[in-house]
Amino acid sequence: KLIPEMRVILHKDISVEESIVRELINGPISSNLVNVIPESLELLSVEAIDETVYVNFSGEGMYGSSMQEYFTIEQIVASLFELDGIKSVQFLVNGEKVESLMGHIGVLEPFKK
Repeated sequence: KLIPEMRVILHKDISVEESIVRELINGPISSNLVNVIPESLELLSVEAIDETVYVNFSGEGMYGSSMQEYFTIEQIVASLFELDGIKSVQFLVNGEKVESLMGHIGVLEPFKK
């Protein structure tokens, strides 16, 4: 299950949305928690346009189990929905909409709050 981990994020050269996703990829600070986001995942960009955040990954290294895909999506979506004004999250691979990130869960349409 997902367990929230509160932390202060200092973001200078990147958006708060991108900072959040990068922190999730880096994993938890607490030694009692584990990160199931695949280490092979490469984040290309995170961009907020209007009320939607576009999370763009490289197609290289985009593989993992159904559990890894589920928790990757859930962590990112739940964390970004904590921000005011964010109503949807759209995942992209190499800048394009895809049916699935890792072959298990549909991401063609944005996740809505």
